[in-house]
Amino acid sequence: MPSPETVLQQVRPRIVPSERERKKMADAADHLRREVERILTESGIEGTVTLQGSYARDTWISHETDLDIFARFPRSMERREWVEKVLPTIRERLAKFKVIERYAEHPFLEFHYDHVRVNIVPCYDVEKGDWKSATDRTPFHTEFMNSNLTPELRLEARFLKKFAKGIGVYGAEIKTGGFSGMLVDTLVLYYQSFLETVRQASSWIHLTLLEIGKPPSVLDPRKREEGVDLVVIDPVDPARNLAAAVRPDKLWSFVSAGRQFLQDPGTRYFFPPKFVKKTRGQYAKRIDRNDHELFAITFKHPMLVPDVLWGQLMKLEKNFVEMTTREEFLIHRSMAWSDEKKESAVLLEADRAVLPKVKLQRGPPVSKKEDSQSFLKRHLGARDTIRGPWIDMDRWMVEKKRSVTTIRELVKASLSEDSYGLTVPRQIGESFSETVRVLQGRELLSLLGRAGFDEFLWRFLEAKPSWLRQSRA
Repeated sequence: MPSPETVLQQVRPRIVPSERERKKMADAADHLRREVERILTESGIEGTVTLQGSYARDTWISHETDLDIFARFPRSMERREWVEKVLPTIRERLAKFKVIERYAEHPFLEFHYDHVRVNIVPCYDVEKGDWKSATDRTPFHTEFMNSNLTPELRLEARFLKKFAKGIGVYGAEIKTGGFSGMLVDTLVLYYQSFLETVRQASSWIHLTLLEIGKPPSVLDPRKREEGVDLVVIDPVDPARNLAAAVRPDKLWSFVSAGRQFLQDPGTRYFFPPKFVKKTRGQYAKRIDRNDHELFAITFKHPMLVPDVLWGQLMKLEKNFVEMTTREEFLIHRSMAWSDEKKESAVLLEADRAVLPKVKLQRGPPVSKKEDSQSFLKRHLGARDTIRGPWIDMDRWMVEKKRSVTTIRELVKASLSEDSYGLTVPRQIGESFSETVRVLQGRELLSLLGRAGFDEFLWRFLEAKPSWLRQSRA
């Protein structure tokens, strides 16, 4: 078995940009920066254009970098001017690149230039700490990192970034909910190497608190934000957690993958094997072998900004799980998929396909007089009462007829009956009720061939990350 150090030596030449690639990126970055400057000047828009992000911090990975071009505007400019004037002007003048508009916390433009994704991001020219938008911190991040990262630490940051990408936890966008580039760079600066980062992370506990210049500690539980288990203090904004966007599953995947890497080193953590196309027969066999019932709730929707779409998909997934659980289906796993254009689906793995036609319903203790009388009035002689009510120990019980016994029936009923409590996010809901379908078992094979679905379904059925395998002695 190779040592972790040996593996890193194998990874290094594949992630460090060559001089030729550096020159190509530098030429592209300078050309595009000057182009945006020219557009602003000729349009009479006051602003300063700079390069930011991983490229500007020199922690980018060979053949995998984005170019982040930031335009800093005076505080006096209203945010709506970004949307109504500045970005439309830049977009129109760069039309040859097929520029599209994106949104995160703020609007920005995206296009591709010579196979490199380019983002043009507006921000305000402010003093440190006097933030007016979320992007205002980025130039200060670049300045801080360029003052503190050595060439050696930049290599370590590349290792950690490629590791995070390889195990599927890199990217702070809603779809991923993982580690941002700035968070990766900060962790390397804190622990001073890739190996030390994964060693220390393998012992992280809930509410771990890290801050540059201070030893690790435990966050006061009373100050914990819901769903946040790691706090990494932003070195340019002490009130901000760089890890706030990291979902628990991504955080603990990072911790677990780090442990596995130290026990069983290999390049697969950095360069996961490419998905090998499967036949319909292989999918059918894998579905049949599953001990649980597999469902896909599919629907069409208008094209939305990815962050908006994925935010709504995750809310919908949670709503489906809660609704089916209330109806006494046991949901083992769930996940959302989308082609990010017109069709999405929520996959559910349930303990059963059909519920019993009768359910046992517990009533109030007999000692609670008013509650008991209300219970009897509601259920005694009701059309959906099968047996009872009767007293079991100290409590009323009754058997009721189920109005729905399958997930397909449940989804259909939830569209017309508010009592089921399904909330469909507004921008999806406009077309959801007209296009929703519930597929079960082999019926999911009808979705094969859609963008990204084949690999998504196989990974879901396998239920195991590509980096996880039994350690070899």
